[in-house]
Amino acid sequence: MRGDESPLVSVIIPMFNSQDWIVGLLKSILSQTYKNIEIVLVNDGSTDASAEIVSMFSRHQAGIKLRMVTQENSGVSEARNEGVRQSSGDLLAFVDSDDIWMATKIERQVAEIQNGKAAAVACGYAIFRDFDREVLDVVHPTWSLSGVRNWLLFRSYGGLLSSTLMIRREAFLLAGPFRRDLSLSADIEFAWRLLQITPVLLVDIPLVGYRLRPNQMHQQTALLLAESKRMIEIVEILKNDKYQRIYLSNLYLRLFLYRARDGALGSGLTFLMTALRANPWEVARTTLGIMLLRTRRKFKFFQRKSFLLPPE
Repeated sequence: MRGDESPLVSVIIPMFNSQDWIVGLLKSILSQTYKNIEIVLVNDGSTDASAEIVSMFSRHQAGIKLRMVTQENSGVSEARNEGVRQSSGDLLAFVDSDDIWMATKIERQVAEIQNGKAAAVACGYAIFRDFDREVLDVVHPTWSLSGVRNWLLFRSYGGLLSSTLMIRREAFLLAGPFRRDLSLSADIEFAWRLLQITPVLLVDIPLVGYRLRPNQMHQQTALLLAESKRMIEIVEILKNDKYQRIYLSNLYLRLFLYRARDGALGSGLTFLMTALRANPWEVARTTLGIMLLRTRRKFKFFQRKSFLLPPE
């Protein structure tokens, strides 16, 4: 990285049918206290009014450094990779089009990465509900090999790499691009590779708002099952029988819980039985963890209320 005190940060946004959220994200980026930013937005074949909304928004923003690249629908991983190729910053920051940033996010991360000994830095995040913007939880992820392994095994919240990570360009190129054959698992697979070459620092306060909404990609049963097969083929640790059973038990437990939440308890029982066959002890462990998480949420009421989402 250049010795510049204010290095250029390239903000990479993959966008697909995000007309309801993209302006809120762009406003949160333009409100950053750190100003040496370029925005590279990759329109991944959107069929709604997303592209037109972005064009109209940018025309009314004096001095905005925003470039929109349009490609045929190729998936979120290729959209992120294309954004990196089209960018020129020494530092790369990724964000999904339906999430939102707090105003000091980039400033704090640039300071951390310049002062620290790592090539990447993440941050905490808050989960908020789309329809009423209520903050449901505040997450302080653990960016260690054991912490990322737990995300990989569905044992805990992930680090939300896709919207919290800032990384030096050379480190991204060294770790390798996001895998095109993965979508919802691409960020955790990349995180696992990234930690093999550099530690990831953490700004342990919530600087990102993660939007929880219906029909999100990570809740799609067919996609989860297809990607689980690819992950077992790709990630070396999942070829180990012990970890593969943990992974599958938590995957199928998650699918059962999605069905139960949607009122389809009967059809979800097949997933629960599959989870129990894979590893009954892990099902018990994860279920207990969910109960403890819900209890913790009640006691963290004031922390949730103290997180103020920026206006959209």
